[in-house]
Amino acid sequence: MTVVFYGNVQEYTFEQKSLEAEGVACVRTLIDLLGERFGAPFKEFLLGDGTCFFLVNGNGIMTTGGLATPLHADDTVEVLPFVDGG
Repeated sequence: MTVVFYGNVQEYTFEQKSLEAEGVACVRTLIDLLGERFGAPFKEFLLGDGTCFFLVNGNGIMTTGGLATPLHADDTVEVLPFVDGG
């Protein structure tokens, strides 16, 4: 699967904009993998309230199972920061 990082999320990925991941069963497992790759602060950022959100094939995970959302080899996961404004 392809994982794409947007905005200030890239600060935690050392400016890496995307990566390919294999054998990841769900979003929670992906977060664990990203934590191993980029460090505990990134994992904490991903799990923090109001810091970022995930889209799987363009759908927010809150409507597809949350952190238990299943992932497949051909999926695209986008990790986006929340943006305040108004």
